[in-house]
Amino acid sequence: MINNSLVPIAEVFVCAMRTPADTSAIEDLFGEGGVDPFSVVAVIGKSEGSGLPNDYGRMLADMQIRQLLARARGTSPDVISDEVTIAMSGGAPGTVAPHATVLTQRWIPAAQAPAASDSAGGLVFGRSHTSDILPEDIGRASQVDSTTEAVNRAIDDAGITDLSQIHMVLVKGPALSAESIASCIAKGVEPVTRDPGIGPMGSMCYSNDAMALGVGVAMGEIDRDQISDAVIRNDWSLYSNVAATSSGGEKRKGEVLVIGNRADSRSAYRAGHGITSAVGQSDGIKAALRSAGLEFECCPDENQQARIAQVFAKFTLPGTSQLNGTRITILDDHEAHHIAKAVGGAVVTSITGLTMAFISGGEANSHMGPPNGNPICALVRI
Repeated sequence: MINNSLVPIAEVFVCAMRTPADTSAIEDLFGEGGVDPFSVVAVIGKSEGSGLPNDYGRMLADMQIRQLLARARGTSPDVISDEVTIAMSGGAPGTVAPHATVLTQRWIPAAQAPAASDSAGGLVFGRSHTSDILPEDIGRASQVDSTTEAVNRAIDDAGITDLSQIHMVLVKGPALSAESIASCIAKGVEPVTRDPGIGPMGSMCYSNDAMALGVGVAMGEIDRDQISDAVIRNDWSLYSNVAATSSGGEKRKGEVLVIGNRADSRSAYRAGHGITSAVGQSDGIKAALRSAGLEFECCPDENQQARIAQVFAKFTLPGTSQLNGTRITILDDHEAHHIAKAVGGAVVTSITGLTMAFISGGEANSHMGPPNGNPICALVRI
């Protein structure tokens, strides 16, 4: 329960990673007089790798960050998931540079806080996690429900009462593996799929979409009565405009981060969001920046780009092979999930100048955003 006499100050630090094992830039944040490691609420990042369930680059990055935080906080890596949301996305193709975004938040008495940067308020984070999600629950309504409960707790943790002030809900959850698929079958339970990958029938897509629907229910975008096992990855009319979910074999729980604004936040940043209309389109990126308070004409100039602290984006594969009336071959490519990220990353870079932006995706269709659309969240310095 948040003490109403306290106000949040959220901050954003983007750290380059030379390899999946490199946490030196994050360590530098914790140097003398720097960032308090106990103020870290989330680390969201990109690592080079396959982007598949057995992406060892992503797993190594997750492990190294978890161990660093445990050392800095004097605790065990096993308990970090109870205290910090860690979501590393594997695969850094094209203009996407490997990095980790460290998000911090302090709560201080209002009387001692600096003056608000803007009357419209500023950035705030809320976090939570699900209990362990069993392999047989992945991609099913039970995962939707556990995600909804965790998102509701994260919203409470942020102290946000106006859901329109929530601009992205990031969730990193578990995916099936060959071992967990076999364990389901041995128990006489058929898993949602026997494909552990990220293809149209892959467990990563089922997990991501179940979690996205859970976000949608928590946000009031979807009626829980509409949810059943049968609608997951089938009924694309059900979606969330602010869900950005991903999964991996290294996760057992769904780790949740709510990104939004509060009128009493004393942060120097503000969040905004938008939805792209199709693959390769920049309209949603511009909408997210403007939603966060950045004013510009066609595109941000260099001074305006300097105010962009970070962009979090999901870029899924289109539902058809037609774009602007012509045939494209992205759906036929054996590494289509990488191409979706590369295209999205290039468009984000062209508008924002950022290379160290969080670009996740590659799912074939998704409950994240409307059909062919992709959710974008921007953090801008006020």
